[in-house]
Amino acid sequence: MNDALPLRIFLASPGDTRDERAAVRACVDEHNSRRERETNMTYEVIGWEQTRGTARRPQESINELIAESHFLIALFKGSWGSEPGSPWGYTSGTEEELFTALLELGEAERPMRDIWVAFLDHASPNERIEQLRKQMSERHSMMYETIANIQELKIKLAQRLETWEALGGAKVVRRISLLPSSGKDVLSAANLRLNGEKLVELGQAELGQSSLEKAAALGGPTEHLAYARFLARHGDFDGARDLTQKAIDTFVDGGSSLYTPPAAEAFAAQAGVLRLQGRDDDAIGRLLHALTLIDGQRDQYAMKVSCQILDQLGLARQATGDLESARRDFEDALRFRREFHQDLDLCQSLVNLARLEVRAGNLQRAAEYSDEASELLRRVPPTALSANAEVLAAQVRLRLGRAEEGLSNAKRALSLNKKIASRRGQAISLLLLAQCCRAIGENDDAKEYAYACRELNGIMKDERGASKAQWILDELQR
Repeated sequence: MNDALPLRIFLASPGDTRDERAAVRACVDEHNSRRERETNMTYEVIGWEQTRGTARRPQESINELIAESHFLIALFKGSWGSEPGSPWGYTSGTEEELFTALLELGEAERPMRDIWVAFLDHASPNERIEQLRKQMSERHSMMYETIANIQELKIKLAQRLETWEALGGAKVVRRISLLPSSGKDVLSAANLRLNGEKLVELGQAELGQSSLEKAAALGGPTEHLAYARFLARHGDFDGARDLTQKAIDTFVDGGSSLYTPPAAEAFAAQAGVLRLQGRDDDAIGRLLHALTLIDGQRDQYAMKVSCQILDQLGLARQATGDLESARRDFEDALRFRREFHQDLDLCQSLVNLARLEVRAGNLQRAAEYSDEASELLRRVPPTALSANAEVLAAQVRLRLGRAEEGLSNAKRALSLNKKIASRRGQAISLLLLAQCCRAIGENDDAKEYAYACRELNGIMKDERGASKAQWILDELQR
């Protein structure tokens, strides 16, 4: 008996392809029946019919289904389709579905494996269909077929299904160049963003910034927030806040796109910048508003964003001294992450709870949380969370009187923050290294780290950070 989960095919098409949609479903059913004794790989066709009623723009729910799909089939005949009210300028729902899938195809962590477009024979197809076919013939001819009738559709789709069996395993990222009817180059913007983020991750901060800046100029909220994160890590808080506001304005102006996880992320991103500026009360207001935008939404994406907002909310409340509320926020996030199996994100909850235990004076419990987080994160590529976990482990060991052990954590934190181009993280790591070295009597090294910390905080205009480094230097000179 075949108990493997089927691969999902999202079927996108305007309203004039009813017979062709039925033919696609029949063809997939026939393929599954024919192959059931030879392979455990089956397909499941889904479409807009699987979405539930929502107060949001309906297309947002459809796009979430695409985010969970492995393949997309788009059918075009005579009609282009109705305008979906998209803030990105798409002129039909089917076009938005196609480009949503193309974006997913370029993301390594998304399940989308391949896309197939069928242009069905029609006496006078919409002009936009002709423009799309011309573009694809010039750039991506392997991704489409011209179909004369339903019988040919079933034959060519059957061949495609057999080809897709080989793509059911590991994801191969593909970056596609194609313009939507609006002329907004959303795919190039996404490619620039992904390249920029990867360059920053590889320690090429200058090249990464260049790509992120170009992406923000060309793209939409996702690109604006990506560049804002870079600027915030680099100490340019004003530039980061301006970009988060630009992203927020897109959702506010879009109206029906406001009650969505991406809109909530934009408000949360601005709250993150406010927190870096020391404006925690203002950040709490932004974060509470962000949660209302996705209240009651229980899909994976919405819950992931909710947990990230709860993380920030707990940190902001902790900064204002409201430890009881902060603990509740962190524990809620941890519970949701366990329920929705967001395993890697559990590390963020562990780090947050460890910091809270430090604040409460429960250092041994804090060490247990931070050690578990560090252990898990050393198995994955470096991220800001990896650096934060190492910083926390060093801080806890320093307070426990185990500064020599904390020194190795602080060195790892500095290396990680250099790799991800976080100036603020580097400054914190340098301060920790100075503190650990001073505690174990390595005063020359402590001075060197403290000088570097003071200089870096001066560049970022962080007077508080610079004063902490200066205090160590003053103490070492006594």
